[in-house]
Amino acid sequence: ILAEMPASETPIKKTRLPSGLPPYLASLYEVPLLTREQEAHLFRKFNYLKFKATKLREELDLARAKSSVMDAIESLYDQAEALKNQIVRANLRLVVSIAKRHVGLGDNFFELVSDGNMSLIRAVEKFDFARGNKFSTYASWAIMKNFARSIPDEKHHRERYITGNEDLFDNRAETRTDEGEIMAQVEQARNRISHLLEDLDPRTRDVIRMRNGLDGSSEMTLEQIGQHFGITKERVRQINVRGMKLLREKAAVDAVDRN
Repeated sequence: ILAEMPASETPIKKTRLPSGLPPYLASLYEVPLLTREQEAHLFRKFNYLKFKATKLREELDLARAKSSVMDAIESLYDQAEALKNQIVRANLRLVVSIAKRHVGLGDNFFELVSDGNMSLIRAVEKFDFARGNKFSTYASWAIMKNFARSIPDEKHHRERYITGNEDLFDNRAETRTDEGEIMAQVEQARNRISHLLEDLDPRTRDVIRMRNGLDGSSEMTLEQIGQHFGITKERVRQINVRGMKLLREKAAVDAVDRN
């Protein structure tokens, strides 16, 4: 549990920076993303250190507290805090990405990022890695649910499952942020998207999945997808745009059918 974080088995790819970011936000993309194994290791270690610190506090005799025990407790909490910060830093670009999708006229982008950072920190403290869920999935929905409550504009009071730059599904935001509830919503949204994707041809379906990270992996750039299929990134963009248009039309028909 207390060993060093395992190294990534796959080479780290240089991330393409979004345009228009100030230097201090662009620097977030220099922090490598965590693999599933690294993520689980950090959360396991984080929880263990907090557990050890809590046990020492429970056994502490306040009338005759030893400085060595107090120092040990403080050291354990400091180590746990350092691990939490490491997890937060590796996911800060997630906040920027979601904030860019939610910002609208009259919204302050940097206030959204700041608000999203607080949601991310709370998500680290609440996340239960033992359930086997990916932290970025849980954190994304926790951040979006918070944005849905905190942004005064009516369009931001509606929760959206966002794929790329398109909003396909509108759901009324809830006030609960329980992990089980959030992951249930994630699974429901995935099932609906999988149903919609079934009507697309295989290549278009794969392009949309890769572009938006719908299989639990990181979002791929147009260039990366083009290399995978042996086509130009402009052709990938065209396929993605056409596929998203078809998905919107299918989603609209499904909504009418349900009503």
